[in-house]
Amino acid sequence: MSRRIAVFLVVLFLISTAQTVQSNSSGRTGSSSTGCNCHGSSTTMSVSLSGLPSSGYVASTTYSLTWDGGPHIPGSGGFNLDANFGSWSNLGNNVKLVSGELTHDGTSSRTWSADWTAPSAGSGTTIFNLAVLYANGNGNNQGDSWDTGSWNLPESTASTNNPPNATNVRYIPSVPTKETGLGVEYDYNDEDGDSEQGTTIRWFRDGLQIAQINDMKSVPDIWISKGQEWRVEVTPSDSEDQGDTVSLNPIIIQNTVPIARNLEISPESPTDIDDINLDYDYFDLDGDNEQGSEIRWYLDGVRVSDLDDSLTVSSLMIRSGDEWEARITPFDGTSYGVTKSTGLIVIGSSNNPPTANAYISQGSNAYTDDALQVIVGWFDPDGDNLAGTEIRWFRDGSQVSAFNDLTWVTSDATTKNQVWYASVRVSDSLVWSEWVDADSITILNSPPEVTSISMLPEGNLTANQDLSVIWEQSDLDGDLESGSEIYWIINGEREPQFDGLLTIPSESVFRDQHWSVQVIPRDGEDLGNSMTTPSRVINNGAPEIPTISLGSGTSGYLGSPDSFPDLGIVNSLEDLVVLASSVDPDDEPLFFDVIWYRNGYQVPELDGESLVPSERLEPGQIWEVTIIARDPWGLTSQSSALVDVSNLPPIPSWSTIPEISISGSMIMFDGSSSLDPDGIVENWFWQINGQSFSGSTAEILLGEGTHSVKLTVTDNFGSSITVEDLFSLGPVSMISNLNSEISGTEIELTWSGSSNEYRIYRSSYSTDTLDEMQLVGMTNENTWNEIAPIASELYYAVTIVVGDNEILWLENETNIISVDATSVANYVDDSPTGSITILSIPLTLIFLILAISSLVISFQLKKRRSEL
Repeated sequence: MSRRIAVFLVVLFLISTAQTVQSNSSGRTGSSSTGCNCHGSSTTMSVSLSGLPSSGYVASTTYSLTWDGGPHIPGSGGFNLDANFGSWSNLGNNVKLVSGELTHDGTSSRTWSADWTAPSAGSGTTIFNLAVLYANGNGNNQGDSWDTGSWNLPESTASTNNPPNATNVRYIPSVPTKETGLGVEYDYNDEDGDSEQGTTIRWFRDGLQIAQINDMKSVPDIWISKGQEWRVEVTPSDSEDQGDTVSLNPIIIQNTVPIARNLEISPESPTDIDDINLDYDYFDLDGDNEQGSEIRWYLDGVRVSDLDDSLTVSSLMIRSGDEWEARITPFDGTSYGVTKSTGLIVIGSSNNPPTANAYISQGSNAYTDDALQVIVGWFDPDGDNLAGTEIRWFRDGSQVSAFNDLTWVTSDATTKNQVWYASVRVSDSLVWSEWVDADSITILNSPPEVTSISMLPEGNLTANQDLSVIWEQSDLDGDLESGSEIYWIINGEREPQFDGLLTIPSESVFRDQHWSVQVIPRDGEDLGNSMTTPSRVINNGAPEIPTISLGSGTSGYLGSPDSFPDLGIVNSLEDLVVLASSVDPDDEPLFFDVIWYRNGYQVPELDGESLVPSERLEPGQIWEVTIIARDPWGLTSQSSALVDVSNLPPIPSWSTIPEISISGSMIMFDGSSSLDPDGIVENWFWQINGQSFSGSTAEILLGEGTHSVKLTVTDNFGSSITVEDLFSLGPVSMISNLNSEISGTEIELTWSGSSNEYRIYRSSYSTDTLDEMQLVGMTNENTWNEIAPIASELYYAVTIVVGDNEILWLENETNIISVDATSVANYVDDSPTGSITILSIPLTLIFLILAISSLVISFQLKKRRSEL
């Protein structure tokens, strides 16, 4: 008997222990794919994971994910979520990271969130495994609900733009002056091959940015002065992204060397009794004053140091026949400029110089292929003999040194319109005469010559061909053809009506005529010698290539050119017709053959027909027609035309279910009334207030106001049409004056409203939608209460039912209220009907003590019996 009592107590102990089973608030890992098999399941669940990109992840991009187990039921909740690639951050409420996996941290949530950062490029497909458990709160593992899900997310193949970069950025030149200017050069590089667009260049002078020259590669001279400090920044751009800015070190504008110019010697022709004076102009681009310029004098090529930096040579140092030269090297106190020379100065004497005269033998009739000759005459008043002659040839005012002292200019050196003259002087061995110029001569134009001529086209000529003439002409002056005269000859007679035409239109050409053409070349100034082509006969010609028009219509046409009616776009609902015409160049009657092809294959039964019935047409077909025109002599010409049978676009249409929709309730948009005239509608795509849906219907919760509804329908041939409308709803019917009171552990809600049915929802966290709240009650009264399920902040929503529709719209401070239920923890239920969870621990200890005592008593009784 005592043994039975002991067994009974052990059973009670086990029962009391089982009553204390609670949710695992510390979380769990390693169960994302296997689930929670230790729990029984009484309710069907459907886990969901939202926030994953539909077209694959972009490397190193962060995505915000949320997940839950589907419909919410009373009790505690937990989960386990892992991914084989990427990392987690920004963990939501009741979420923690353990060994790379996410699990719950507390059991009060039914929906969780976190940010997932995709792995680096090339990692491949990421696999997400999720297990969710909803416990029913009965204290054991029976009647709970759990479910698992798995998602494969490939790496996106979409390419991203790479910003460009600027390399080898440098100043041009490396040592700038005001004379050289300042610029920047660089090499533009872009991995994607994008062209340079929008590169910014910023210039800084003495530390200040000069906005007026933004994006210029060269600094205008007016902004530059010696001694300034300049710096440049270059930011490359491909119009989509900007690369890194490259900033060069500052550079200093250096000194510009001065210039000596306009050197003059006075007197102009000094003698052995004259002082020689030097004069020149000093110029400095930086505006620096002249300081210590160097002047050097040379006598017969030897420097005379005693005259350094002197502007005058005394007559005491001069003799007749001396050759003097002065050289000036300007200096601005910083840099020396380029040395300039006066050239040789020959000192004259009292001897009377000779005189010279000259003329060109060709006079005014020189042409391009003529050589020029100058005849020189002279006279000396002292009776001295001629000791030397100098000749200088000038072309268009510039000296041609190649012919210095030559009496001839070769023909290959002259060109039309050039003006030539010769300047000469003579010497009596002591002095030279003054230079004298021969009268100038202008090279005259040389007329062109025809070197070849042809009448086109080559081969047999027919009346349906244009006639044209081409020729080549040569010109000694290299002049282009301009204004040549063209004469057309028919049957040996010139036809003035065609004078000057390069082409004779085919309508002026007739069979059996004999044609030739004469060209007299012109170079824009003069006519040359003419040339005439041989006479050619016009033969019988084939019909012109038929003109074809294809489209939808009621009847076709084959014949002479006519005013064709406009045809419609070819489709499968209307007949396909051909309109074709041709003419014979010899005005002979024509006959037409018609051949039809469908998708590249001939349709013999339609040969000769100018119409294809609509019942033979389908969208996407390709129809081709070949038209052959024949004249009575058997000559033919043909042409073909192609046309695609067009797919007519679908016609979108939608309505709402119910037709009279209620603001604040779920409204279904129905596009099944959309139709396609030559096929079927296969796809519907909705955008309602920016939210996207697919399928023939879309269901959405809408409140008061005007809503944008866009429907795009696509037929079975891929054509799409979009219709966009506005949809208006009136005010949302809701309760008002929602209030709450807590009495001990009881929460009571009251509100104002007039409805036959109210529904009460609850959640343990703030939310804007009923999807995340649990339905906890229904009533037809304006009050409702319950025992607080947990001691924390609670959120309640109250909706009404209008007809068959529940008004699901939520508005804070209208039909949703928060209740601070933390105070219920202060109230302990010590009545006999109190919580079994509270009593479970002391009862367990009592039953355990009783069980142990019973076993001890039983053991002692057995021992005594054995002793007896």
